[in-house]
Amino acid sequence: MKKILKIVLVSAGGAMLVSTIGALFLINGNGRDTPTAKADVIRPIPTAVVQAASGDSIRTFPGKVRASRRVELAFSVPGPLERLNAEEGCSIRQGEIVARLDQRDYQYALDKAKAESENARREFDRCGELLKQKVATEVEYENAETAHDVALAELHTRRKALEDTVLRAPFDGLVVKRHVENHEHVQAKQTIVSFQDISRIEVVSQVPERLFAHGGTDALKALQVRFDADSSRWFDAEVREHSADSDAVTRTYDVVIALAPPSGLNVLPGMTAEVKARIAESPEVSTTTEGATRIPVEALCRGEDGQSWVWVIDPVGGEAVRRAVEAAELCGDSVEIRSGLRSGEQVAIAALHVLREGLLVRPMASGKEGLDG
Repeated sequence: MKKILKIVLVSAGGAMLVSTIGALFLINGNGRDTPTAKADVIRPIPTAVVQAASGDSIRTFPGKVRASRRVELAFSVPGPLERLNAEEGCSIRQGEIVARLDQRDYQYALDKAKAESENARREFDRCGELLKQKVATEVEYENAETAHDVALAELHTRRKALEDTVLRAPFDGLVVKRHVENHEHVQAKQTIVSFQDISRIEVVSQVPERLFAHGGTDALKALQVRFDADSSRWFDAEVREHSADSDAVTRTYDVVIALAPPSGLNVLPGMTAEVKARIAESPEVSTTTEGATRIPVEALCRGEDGQSWVWVIDPVGGEAVRRAVEAAELCGDSVEIRSGLRSGEQVAIAALHVLREGLLVRPMASGKEGLDG
């Protein structure tokens, strides 16, 4: 019985050994130990090419929209409002009635002036005839003439006052704000409506005196404007005028930029805008240093300690490299780098939060997305 049990155990042990060896040969048929390697994924990253900085720079300035012509409409005479055709936001053609006062008192005064003028004219004519007949004196004739002139002047004044009870649009424009309500009693020179011509648009922007002192508005080239309501489009513009005195606090000069109303966009006074200009800086104001470069502003990272860096990406692919740089100043959508980069290198402009030292990356192909880039 013991002999039989030993044979069984030996047989079982041999079977296990054979099974183990077989399994090893299944894993590695040639008997050599070859480890399994997992291929690393090379991530595509959107990049931009580092550009050499030049003397020209692109600057942007905040601005505010205003109409090309602006006027506060008011009556020259007082009285109760009888008609007010001035809904805010409505357009009114040149010559159309904006508001009208109650005309009854002014009509009565005009009628009275007409009667007095006619009476003074008859008296003047009568004195003239009497003077010829040597019945009236020169003094009486002159008094009659003076009375006639005074009555005639009063007639013209009353007629003008009646005309002034009607307020008309001086040009095609838009009622921006209504300051009174109908049937109110208004005073002379009291503003009735704010009226503006929006057939041409102006954007008022502030330019620093440092730039203004070297070339003035002539230094602002290739002017363009975009509006916060449609930040995807830039519109060509030109300088119309500028202030001759700087702001006491900001030390900037107001520059008025003019442009035609953009198609497909309802631009109204008070809207915010951004003005972009190419500035050919003179040596006196240029901040560009030899070897300086420019990169998109979105490529720059800045830590809480104030240190700046970028992620440099090898054009043929490889490990992402974090490199410290010395940033100078913003120039529109780009930032000037004094040191740390060379022209022609590529830097990451997106996915910066996932990059780390040693991560395998490559520049994303143009027009591609995701891992297909």
